[in-house]
This record gives sequence, C-alpha cells and structure tokens, in this order.
Amino acid sequence: MTNHTVKKYWDDPFIFSFTTSVVRVVDEPNRIGLVFEETYFYPEGGGQPCDRGKIDSHPVVDIQKVDGEIIHYIQKVSDKELYQGSTVSCEIDKDYRIHNMRLHTAGHLLFGAARRLYPKVEYAGFNIGKVGNLYLNTDQQIRSDDLHKMSLMANLYVVENHPIKAYLVKQDEVNNIAGLAVNLELPEGDVRIIEIEGWDVAACSGTHVQRSVDIGPIKVLAREVHKKNVTRIDYAVGELAILEMAADEKIISETSEFLSTSKDQLNKVVQKMSNELRNANKELKKMQERLVEYKFHELNEGGEVINGIRVVIEKLDYLDSNSVKILVTKLLNQSHATIVAIVGGGEQASIVAGCSQDVQLPVSETIINIAKRYGGSGGGKLTFVSTGGIKADTEKLISGVDAELRQLIG
Repeated sequence: MTNHTVKKYWDDPFIFSFTTSVVRVVDEPNRIGLVFEETYFYPEGGGQPCDRGKIDSHPVVDIQKVDGEIIHYIQKVSDKELYQGSTVSCEIDKDYRIHNMRLHTAGHLLFGAARRLYPKVEYAGFNIGKVGNLYLNTDQQIRSDDLHKMSLMANLYVVENHPIKAYLVKQDEVNNIAGLAVNLELPEGDVRIIEIEGWDVAACSGTHVQRSVDIGPIKVLAREVHKKNVTRIDYAVGELAILEMAADEKIISETSEFLSTSKDQLNKVVQKMSNELRNANKELKKMQERLVEYKFHELNEGGEVINGIRVVIEKLDYLDSNSVKILVTKLLNQSHATIVAIVGGGEQASIVAGCSQDVQLPVSETIINIAKRYGGSGGGKLTFVSTGGIKADTEKLISGVDAELRQLIG
C-alpha cells in the first residue's frame, strides 16, 4: 500500500534539521530507500535536483517521488535501527538547498522579465545545476541586448524586496488565475502556485526564497539557440554571480585603460575601431585579389615540364589560405597537363595542391602524406587538396614537395 508523504518543505523550506518516522523501507541491491511519514527533503523534479544531506549520519544519495511517496535513498547499510516504525534524525545541506532556491526563484524572475519583452513567450524547460538553465520558446530571436534588459529588470525587482508567496488551489480554479505560467504537467488534486508580487505567477512544485532580496544578484551568463524558437539562457546567483560580475568589471576596466578611454566611452571607441578594422579588411581583401591576379599571370606561364607535365611549385607567405585556394583553382582551370602546389607559411605551414583533369596521378594522396609526416592534416578530392597545421619549415616543405612530385611523375 502506498503512503503519501507529507511535503513539509512546502510549509517551510528553511527547516534544515528534523526528526521523522520511517513508514516503509525499500530494499534494493545497492541501496536502501526510506519512506517517511513527512519530510523536509526535496525530491528531484521540475528541473530542480534533490536535496543533499544525511539520515542518521548516512549520506543521502538520491531522493525520488514515486506514486505519492517520497523515497530517500542511502547506500546499503547493515544498520538495524533503520526499520519500519523507527525514528530518524535528518540534516539537509543548507547551503545547497539555498543555492537551489535562489536559482529556482531567479528563473521565475527572468521569465517574468521575458514576458515584458516579448508578445509571446512560454517555458520550454528548466534545469538547476551550478548555474540555472532557462529554456524559453519565443516567436522572435532573443538578442544579446534583450539579455541585458532581462537581467537589469530582474535585478531591479530583487532589490525592491517584494514578497514571494506559495499556496495551493483546487485544480478547477487553475484556469481562473490570470497569466498563470505552467512548466509542468499539472498533478491531480491541488495545484501549488508561486506568486511573485506584481511580476509573475506560475504553477510550480519547487522550493523558493520568501522575498526577492533573498535571491541576491542575478548574472545572465550566456544564451544558446537550442532548437527552432527555443533559446537556453544560462544564469548564476550568489557568489558565482558576484565573481562573474567582478570578472566583467575587471575586463572593462583593463580594456578602458588599454585604450586610454573612460568606461562610458568604451563602447563608442570599440565601435570606431571595429569599423576601421572592417574597412581595413575590405582593403586587404582587395589587395589579396590583386596579388592573386598578379601571381596568376606570373605562374601561368612558369613551372618546369617533367615527362610532359608542367609542375608549378611556389612558396607564398603573404596570401591567406582562401586566396591560395583561389589561385591554385584558377591556374588549374586554365591549364592542361599541369600540377600546382603552393606552400604557405606562418606558425603552422599549409599546402594547397592539385592537378588538371587530364592528369591521372594521385597528387592529393601524396600531399596529404607529406602533411601528416609533419603533424598536419588535410582533405579534398582526387584532383585538389588543402592541408594545414604542418609543423615544418617552409623551405624544407618546398624541397620535400618538389622531390615527392618528381618521383610521382617518374
């Protein structure tokens, strides 16, 4: 017979020590499950992990809710005191519980902020670990500026110190609650409601702080598009949030000092530098294109003929990898009976090579083998190959490529 455990953590989530009676023992191969008459331990559920702690000095390894029972698992022991009807002393890990309560409540605040920014937003998931993960389904993209707004709105609400209420309502009354957010399958019977004064109201079974100021600072860390219309927002509270804020402040201060500007002017200075860099890259691209054209005319008539095949081998440190690929492709497209290999420099060398369609020789295989010999890699097709990550002197590579291609041609 199943005994429904009384959820005392709903009554007061700030109780961390209690005694209770064991009403059932679940004997498993590697652990023992204890069902209590009532418990302040929170079981895993709703994206919130179970509490940590001890039962009669035995570490809790898991807590699950099964058919109305809350089962507290400990490692297999031979303790004869743990039997049906016995009284046990329980200790909940206070710091861990409060960490989870802060993250859980902060998730509600961020969701409430999102509701104020987007005409349509729904919960798409929720998870608590070292940081919180809030999944939002929105009809438009969540931009980085939106994250800043959500964080600012939530933190302003925190410091205003609003009450956070929890209460039960009958299931047939749920539809009468205006703006109710739901992130779980509603249970049979009474539904627990979390009401954040003037901000958000949700059906939720988790543990929460009692006033917004108890959350402390909230730091939005990142966002990631999880799937179509669903964005995951990572956020921190407590000490980690403070450390992340301090790290950001340090970066801003050091960058301002490096650029000899004030913090309030930093964004304008960086934008100006970004525009200048963008324009410089455009000019560089034009120069690369002119260099490709110049080298094409120079190399198109060059090279050495070996057994009827023209072999063009060149070292070009000043062209980027994309420009080298363009140059090799252009040389091959307008040639016959030709092999081209161009070696690039830098901290790690690269080789781009190929042969015209009428040359039936495994040039790609030869070049890849050379690259691998020096710690590099590459790929392509039979007539064209691009390699990189080669830890060898370019002059040495040129010599090696020349010797290998000569041997290949025979």
